[in-house]
Amino acid sequence: MGSSRSSHFAWQFLFACWALIAAGKPVLAQQPADQSSQLGQMPSIQFTVIQRPAPLLHLEARSAPLAQILKTIADKTGALIHYSVLPEAPVTATCVGSSTQEIMDCLVAKQVGLVAHKPQKDKPAEFWLLGSSVGSCQAVTVAPAVSPIAAVEQQPTPEEQAKIDQMLQEQIDQLLKQAESKDPNVRSMAINSLGSLGAKNDPNVAEVLRNALTDKDVNVRSQAITAIAERGGSDVAEQLSVALKDNDASVRLSAVGLAKEDDIGIFQQALNDSDLTVKELAQSRLQGLSSPQNQGSEVEAVVPEN
Repeated sequence: MGSSRSSHFAWQFLFACWALIAAGKPVLAQQPADQSSQLGQMPSIQFTVIQRPAPLLHLEARSAPLAQILKTIADKTGALIHYSVLPEAPVTATCVGSSTQEIMDCLVAKQVGLVAHKPQKDKPAEFWLLGSSVGSCQAVTVAPAVSPIAAVEQQPTPEEQAKIDQMLQEQIDQLLKQAESKDPNVRSMAINSLGSLGAKNDPNVAEVLRNALTDKDVNVRSQAITAIAERGGSDVAEQLSVALKDNDASVRLSAVGLAKEDDIGIFQQALNDSDLTVKELAQSRLQGLSSPQNQGSEVEAVVPEN
């Protein structure tokens, strides 16, 4: 492979030989991919990005090779997708959501496994498809047809908007059911998606997220407090305070990290935490409020001396 691909060699060591697709941010799943062949149906792939005002991505694939679907996502978004071996059967899937992570979860997570890295300031979102066969192979690189660009704004017709709204509601209803699954991984994924998709005024979503704060699985509880903070609302500080009483330090650490600058009570509560990392983060947040750029604010941070 050329020098331009050298940055991927370390990942090849971990994941065997990967094919690389330059791709972008995927979306949320409306309906899982169907790997069954559909005779008589012409292959088709449509990928739409709508700004309304938050981005909404919509993938419609019918009897199409998975590699071509991934390439379409790459061309439209600019993320990086690595894979070695893909299922050969044609894929039919409808995926709707607000992020590339959600689209990829919808499209492939249940079939081949998925590892994801969120986008950074200088790096796009990146995904690794963990196929069941990762033996020796010739790695290939598929470049996007065009350079990654910002999503083009496209207004849906009233009929398209109605269909999108219906699919979103169906997805939310499904996520609410998955949040009650016996599998903690399913519950965790559902809670994460509800945080980004669920309407802020939906009482059912709010109740499920609050209940998830007391889930027996720590990952579910961490996803719950993150989702609650992302959604915002008048009771966020109250829920953060609940998370600060969690018996797992990682959940308490998340609560401190997610608190806003005016949530001083959260920081001061965490100063008495039994975990040193939680305590130090709280102290750092309070000291940040006392920094020169924050002086002049009506809020005064009180940090006790050690």
